[in-house]
Amino acid sequence: KKKEIINLLDSKRSYNINIALARFKMAHDAIRDSLLRMDSETLDEDKLLALAKCKPEPEELDTVTSYEGDVSSLGTVEQFFRKLSEVPQVQFRIDAFLFKVRFEKNVADIQRTVDALKLARSCVRESRHFRTVLEYILALGNYLNHGNKKKGCAYGVHLSSLDKLKGMKSSDQKTNLLEFLVTSLRNFKPEAAKFVEEFKVLPEAAKVDIPFLEASVGKNLGMINRIGKAAKAAKNDGSDRFGPVMQAFYDKAKKRTDELSSDLKSVLKDLKETVTFYGEDAKKLASSEFLQYFIDFAETFKTAADMMDKKKELEERQKAREEGKKSRSPKGKKQHLKAGGLNAAELLGKNKKKKNKDKIGFAMKSLRSSDSSKIRAALRRRQKFGTIKFKNRRASGKDARDFYYKIVDDKLTRAKFEQALLSKIQQKNQ
Repeated sequence: KKKEIINLLDSKRSYNINIALARFKMAHDAIRDSLLRMDSETLDEDKLLALAKCKPEPEELDTVTSYEGDVSSLGTVEQFFRKLSEVPQVQFRIDAFLFKVRFEKNVADIQRTVDALKLARSCVRESRHFRTVLEYILALGNYLNHGNKKKGCAYGVHLSSLDKLKGMKSSDQKTNLLEFLVTSLRNFKPEAAKFVEEFKVLPEAAKVDIPFLEASVGKNLGMINRIGKAAKAAKNDGSDRFGPVMQAFYDKAKKRTDELSSDLKSVLKDLKETVTFYGEDAKKLASSEFLQYFIDFAETFKTAADMMDKKKELEERQKAREEGKKSRSPKGKKQHLKAGGLNAAELLGKNKKKKNKDKIGFAMKSLRSSDSSKIRAALRRRQKFGTIKFKNRRASGKDARDFYYKIVDDKLTRAKFEQALLSKIQQKNQ
């Protein structure tokens, strides 16, 4: 007949603990002995973490230890808890053991966070490049507010004002005060823009939850003090090594945590002083909000500078394209000694002649059709030009006057004749 198994604990909890024990692949006696010896090689962080999740509660220990029947008939979890009951203060021992294994990593994380706060405070307080930027902003503000009793002659800049620079437009709406600031710094203090690179360390510090960080350090100190008291009270025998192992850990961890706590208090004090240094209320403005002002301004400044560079690049490309078009146009060919078989002088003369012909044609539109026909016929004949008679179009009746144009020199070239004719037509129409 199959032996009946007696379960004293909650079935769901027993099921979860059975799964965790199956992953240990260790006998119950081996787990108990490793806890007694404080053997960190056998019980590494992962196993201790699993053990902490299935450690027995005080009432569960009372239940399994008070059972007076056949122990071999108890379930797996009940027998496991009976083995752990042989370890003094087993719940606290598991927690203290896990804390010891995780201590170095825990402290390194906190120290890295504290160092990030230190670097951020030093950056915003001591950056000479950002100080130069603020000087320019203050000078611009005082210049714009000159004559204003409330806003003029200011001695400093509120951090909340930094975000307003991009919203202050010029009269033609083509630029803003932030872009003017970028241009001024590039012209006179180009090295001041380095503050953008310096402020790249700020986002990490701005993400720090100060209350949580203080609570973490305080929690570590509390656990270390509990370990120190338990180590002094522990019996020092060959089988139980909790006392000597944890006493050595306590001496080292207490000193390290005290230094870390002092370091954190110092940097938080410096941060509050820096907030006050910038004219803000340290009681109302959290360090994360304070640092965010600098982060936002650095990003806005960089964005404005990048957009100005792109705009300048586009203008240079446009200018190059226009110059390329000019070099390919007839006017651009005058720079060459030869162009299409003509030299520069011949090409210019040809263009000028064509231009004059266009002017003659335009001027002849103001003449009577009969007059213009005479002139056009004379131009077509390419022979000795005689007297050309035409009338004033604007005159009529008795006031009509005849106008004459006669070629005195029969050797006049066609080009000179055209120029003289154009001049005469213009005089006639005045």
